Amino acid sequence: MSDPADVLTVRTCFAVYFVLIALTAVTVGAAFIDMKMLSTPVALGIAGVKSLLVMMYFMELRHSAKLTWVIMGNGIFWLTVMIALTMSDMISRGWLGFPGK
Repeated sequence: MSDPADVLTVRTCFAVYFVLIALTAVTVGAAFIDMKMLSTPVALGIAGVKSLLVMMYFMELRHSAKLTWVIMGNGIFWLTVMIALTMSDMISRGWLGFPGK
């Protein structure tokens, strides 16, 4: 089964919960600040930190086998590739002229 030392305490659960609430407030606050091109990377960075907290503590990834870490790393790698390709498409849309102009 699980080692008693691996059990998540109530104090830790509440601490992670309040950090997630604080990061949500930071996300809302960042949405109202005009950061030009940095708005999306800042929001994605905060979302990444929140997702890591959920995976590490509530999904208990920190106590799982190495194969689970490899699969999680593979998923993060491909998510990064997809976001990078999407961002490169969004950035390069204005490079070509419109037909007829």
